Amino acid sequence: MKRPAGIIAAIALSVMCVNIHGQELYGEIAFDGLFDNREFKGDMLPQTIYGMRLMPKIGLNQGPHEFSLGVSKVWEFGSNDCIEPDLILYYKYRSRSWNTLFGAIPRSELQRQLPDAFLYDSIAFFDPTIGGTVIQYHGSLLQTEIYCNWFSRQSYTNREAFRIVWDGFIGNGMFGGGWFVAMTHFANTMEHNHALYEKFQFNPHLSFDISKGGETDFKLKANAGLLYSMVHCRATDFWYTPMGFLGDIQVGWKRFDIKSTVFAGAPQQPYLNDPEAGLKFHRSDPFYNHSFYNKTELGIIFINDRNVLLGFRWNLHFTPDTPIHNQQLITLKYRIGAFKSLHK
Repeated sequence: MKRPAGIIAAIALSVMCVNIHGQELYGEIAFDGLFDNREFKGDMLPQTIYGMRLMPKIGLNQGPHEFSLGVSKVWEFGSNDCIEPDLILYYKYRSRSWNTLFGAIPRSELQRQLPDAFLYDSIAFFDPTIGGTVIQYHGSLLQTEIYCNWFSRQSYTNREAFRIVWDGFIGNGMFGGGWFVAMTHFANTMEHNHALYEKFQFNPHLSFDISKGGETDFKLKANAGLLYSMVHCRATDFWYTPMGFLGDIQVGWKRFDIKSTVFAGAPQQPYLNDPEAGLKFHRSDPFYNHSFYNKTELGIIFINDRNVLLGFRWNLHFTPDTPIHNQQLITLKYRIGAFKSLHK
């Protein structure tokens, strides 16, 4: 797969914007660098993730129709494990208010990225595509989308597993409200010798935002809502229904910001330590399996221009009965070609 990745990258560089008989052929290259040093304590696994991800893509536009082809390749430095490239291949239909996408779709096409309580950032980095269908609506007051991500096909060794997500936001000023809803189905292999798990997650929240002048000037943002889960194992036919408060506040000025996220309530991952389920089933940050969790982030942006975003974050994680968890995070994003804004 190394040769196709190089070919697509070369083509993407050479056809940034070419017009062929009314059809637009474009190229895009996304490069992400990551250094993530996690000095975690207690039941949290300490580790360092150091690597990069390359996502070259070419596409053809014709009116409302778009067809895109590319690959996503991750290199983790110092690892002897071979991480196979993921194919990017999808069709997109655009209208004034609706988008419909089908195929292997980059997560960057989503209107809203899932928070850590729904999707662990490590999984998002190593698995940056959605296999399935995305339907989006974007209006002046309402933005919403629903999608199905089929992330594991059933075989004799792999389970059948998929997640359906519905998210949205209402508002276009200082006040607003939104939601994340997800259903995860973690079924059997072809041998049918495993328990079947299901999980429903709900996060309705209210938002407050008085940011001014874009991402480099003053900003003040806050969200507050509920995090509620329904987790089921068919082997025991028992439903866990943990609920808690989830909120965050972020204050920033120019290139500096401070963000604090708080969760307080019942642990959200009852089968996290079950070898039958674990992180492969929950797919969310293990910190949310505590009755209280606070994440305080101190961030600075070193470079912020049209193509490059380079930043550093020092994250402090607080959980009951453990020393402070410490994390240093350096991220580099480089984009060239027809691309969306780096800031969501």
